[in-house]
Amino acid sequence: MMTTATKTRLLAPLLLLLLLTGRLAAVAPPPGEVAQSSVIDLPVVIGRPALSLTPVGEGFTKVTAITHAGDARLFVAELAGVIKVMQPDGHISVFLDITDRVLSTGGEYGLFDLAFHPGYSDPASPGFGFFYVIYTTGWDDGEERDVDYILARFRVGSDANAADAGSETRLLVEGQHSTVHKGGALEFDPRNARLYASLGDDSGYLVAQQEDSYKGKIIRLDVNQVPQAIAGDARVFARPEIVASGLRNPWRIALDAADNRLFIGDVGDGSWEEINLLALDGDDNYGWPCLEGSLVNGDFTEEAACRRPFTPAIYQYAHQAAPVCAVIAGRVYRPPHNPDDGRFIYGDLCSREPHALSLVGDTWQSTPLGTQPEGLFTTFGEAGDGTLYLGSFDDSKPIYRMYIP
Repeated sequence: MMTTATKTRLLAPLLLLLLLTGRLAAVAPPPGEVAQSSVIDLPVVIGRPALSLTPVGEGFTKVTAITHAGDARLFVAELAGVIKVMQPDGHISVFLDITDRVLSTGGEYGLFDLAFHPGYSDPASPGFGFFYVIYTTGWDDGEERDVDYILARFRVGSDANAADAGSETRLLVEGQHSTVHKGGALEFDPRNARLYASLGDDSGYLVAQQEDSYKGKIIRLDVNQVPQAIAGDARVFARPEIVASGLRNPWRIALDAADNRLFIGDVGDGSWEEINLLALDGDDNYGWPCLEGSLVNGDFTEEAACRRPFTPAIYQYAHQAAPVCAVIAGRVYRPPHNPDDGRFIYGDLCSREPHALSLVGDTWQSTPLGTQPEGLFTTFGEAGDGTLYLGSFDDSKPIYRMYIP
């Protein structure tokens, strides 16, 4: 049986890794953008594409998500429970503050992600004015805890730049038993407004293989079935459907509607980080904890749940190969100047190096793009035009617009 220490290696106990820092050097920025202070010119390695990062905005603390609402604004979620909105001219204000209900200390807790309904700006849509978040709530004194994982809907207020904190409608409440492995990603399919969410295994024994648990799974919800006027507990209206299982800590996922698939970055335990690929009409089991990557876990070989075929990761990388610790799954890159690009951009918390994953023939190949010299990036985000961003776990920092040639 796995030890507690083994089970609790996760999306990099982030607070223990904040000692990793670096410095930035300014160069001339690319044209046509707003609210930037300088460009980060990353180390150029012969034979690799040259990545650059442009600092955008300021004052963001422990960023967990960066997204858009179908327009030119950027929305930035912070671990403590604040969502900020940044205008095209660089002005930043608080869009939502739910710090009064978010537990963000004492473990892998906090406000993890947000997603705007595809019909957010359409008055005729059942999703008009609605967005969705995942966060943890409750208490944890270090020995005992009463914590829930919450998937909730909120509505924008009369001011387009301020949400109504009192409009919370809860679609999922999942009790948590450990301090780690929460998952916490959200992605909409823009074609049918189905909402995908990831849940970690909560360090539960074989829970990722249990069909009666949402933990260690990707779930899908038809949020349009939830009445627009209802608030409070609305779980009866949107029963989750499990679409992928056998996951440990799927911190970030990315839906690629163009190719009808979902990329899943699953944070490994002691040996392998993995990226999995789910066809949206599929139902895959990726093997955790029976497998970690392609490695058979000897502690579970006698378990009946492990005597079945599993879907292998499309890409995995070993901890021993480099100073790596936790995969940060990113975005499918379809920039405004090349919407057919289709590379999957991801990184690792400890190596601080974004990569581009591409299918070459029958093999997925990863190309390093250059090391981010400052801090720990914890999430990739996307603007309405397809431009990608990085978010940092540092305090009072900008976010970073990515230029990927």
